[in-house]
Formats: sequence, structure tokens, C-alpha cells
Amino acid sequence: MEKRPSLLRDLAHELRDALSPIRSATDLMRLRDFDAEVSRTMAQRIERGLEGALAAIDAFVMAEQYESDASALRLAPVALEELLQLTQRTVAPVLRERCTFAPCAHPATVSADAARSVQVLAAMLEHAAVTATAGEPIEVQCGGERARPDVRVCFAAELRGEEQDWFADYRARGGGSRLALRTARRLMALQGGELSLEGAAAPGQWQLIARFSPAGAVPAQRPTQPAVTPDSAPLRGAPREAAPRDGRGVQVIIVDDNAEVRRAYREGLGILGYRVSEAGDADAALRAVADAAPSVVLIDIHLPGMNGFQLAQALKARAGGAALRLVMLSGMTLDETMLQMSKNAGFDQCFDKARGPKALDALLRAPVG
Repeated sequence: MEKRPSLLRDLAHELRDALSPIRSATDLMRLRDFDAEVSRTMAQRIERGLEGALAAIDAFVMAEQYESDASALRLAPVALEELLQLTQRTVAPVLRERCTFAPCAHPATVSADAARSVQVLAAMLEHAAVTATAGEPIEVQCGGERARPDVRVCFAAELRGEEQDWFADYRARGGGSRLALRTARRLMALQGGELSLEGAAAPGQWQLIARFSPAGAVPAQRPTQPAVTPDSAPLRGAPREAAPRDGRGVQVIIVDDNAEVRRAYREGLGILGYRVSEAGDADAALRAVADAAPSVVLIDIHLPGMNGFQLAQALKARAGGAALRLVMLSGMTLDETMLQMSKNAGFDQCFDKARGPKALDALLRAPVG
């Protein structure tokens, strides 16, 4: 019987790897009686662990979607050069500095989902970076044949045996990558392309190659919206003023049926200068909004009774033309479907509730545009 990878088993492994340092960090803080310097260092370790856990969750959600064809890609003509430019803006600065992006010798227009293709190219760079020989540059080339334009990530590395099988499971090898190469290969196949790891002419030289279909080879569909990978997702609408720089004087209501979530955000935002009220369900939220006249309402979707989408619609209808900023507190991956549902319900922004009060403060201090 063929041994097939298990999404659940691999996810459990990735989460344990990411979360185990957090347990060690909390133990060490207690053992050192919460010494200030130790606590600062351990807080950084905890943040890295949480970032890794969140990245793993997003990567496995995408793997499940595309392995089962549950989320169709939307294809449109796009210049290969444009995909490379978008990728350069997506990857971390330290990785961008290590890479050399050669200009396209033969400009080509391909049929692709631009947002997902950028995720594929970024994952190729990240995976190459953690495997390439230390200090060696990574070169990115585009070209290929007219009938099969491609992007090549070229790097030096000593690969042996199983290390060459990069497409076997759902784990992301790249540091910070939210996309495993198995999923990246599936994404390329769904848009009529290919993804492979091949040896170059010189010994010890390797290439990750993404081959695309030229424009017109695959029927174009309605273009997709850009992929959302930041901590928060602005939804298009009329520009709104930012909150005061330190949050002082801003009335916020947080609506969530989880008391621990409400308490964590109430305490954090309170320290940052916000005036925070709580509601555990939609009925309580409607009463609180009528009493407090808040500037911002943070709304969880999975509420008892009336859900968060319905509550957002009700609040927008009651607000009329008055400025009321609605932020969805998401416990789910912010994919295109979720963003569209949020926009339709009247939300101004989406926020991953796992990011914490400091990230929410940064979101609230920025204007919505």
C-alpha cells in the first residue's frame, strides 16, 4: 500500500515544533522569578514560536484547499516580469538582499493567478535560502521557451538522497514560508504549469523551476484579488481617519463569546490608552453600541444567536452615515472568500485575533482606504 502523507499528522508535528519553545520559555521565566532581562528574551522566543504556529496553520489550510480543489484559481494574462516585481516586494528584506533578480531576456505574458503565483515564487526563494550553501547568492532568472515561459531560482547546495524529494509532504522548509513546495506544485498544476527541482550543468548547482502556460493557452477567468498575507486585511471603502496616535480617547467595543479573548484585548488596549467595553453576544453588543457610541467595534464571527456578519450588517444599518469602524476578529485564515463575505457584511477591516493587542493598535492607528 502506498504511504500517503497525512495533513493532520504533519500539522501536529509542525505545531509541536513551533509551540514547544513557548513552554520552555514560560518555565524559564518562572525559574528565574521573572527576571526582567530573562523575560524580555523569553518574550521574543514566545513571539517566534507563535509566528511559526500561525504560519503552519495558514500553510496547511492552503494545502487542504488546493489538494481537494476546494478553492479554484482565477486565471488572467499577467507579465512574467510583473510577477517577479510583486515577489520582490513580498519577501523579507534580508532575503531580497541575498537574491539577484536578472531582467527577463524575453518578456512573456503568462496565464496565471497572479496572487497565488507570487506565493509560489516567494516560497521557492524561501526554500532555496534555507538550503543554499551559506554565503552563496541566489539568482532568479526568467525566460524559457515561448511555449513554456519559466522562472528559475538558482542556488548552490549539497543535496543527497531524501533531501532532493522536496515535494513529498505538506511542511514548509523555508524559514517564514507559509507555503510548502508540495502545495506550490499543486498550485502550478492547477493553472496549467509545473514546479520542479533540477540539477544545473555545474556540480552542486540546483534550480527550482516554475514553468507557466503562455497567455491564451488556458482560458482566462475573472482576475482574483491580491492574496492577503499581512497580519490584517483592509477592505476597500471610503477613507477614514486614523485613531489618535496613542489610542487615547477612542471608545472600542469588543464582541466575542470567549471571555479570555475579551479580557486579553481589554487589558492590552486599555494599557495603550483605549476605553474598552465588552459584549459576549450580538444582543449585548447592540445595547452597548447604543449606550457608548463607540468609534470602533471589534466583532468575532462565531457568536451565539446572531452571528458576526449579521451583527455587522445591523450596526451599519443603524449607524447610517455616522463613522463607525467595524473590524472583524478572525479566528480563521483570511482567504479571498472570507474577505469577500466580510466586505459584503459591511466590515471595514479584518484582523487575525491571534496577532495580539499591539498589532491591533497599529491597525487602528492607520487609516482605512
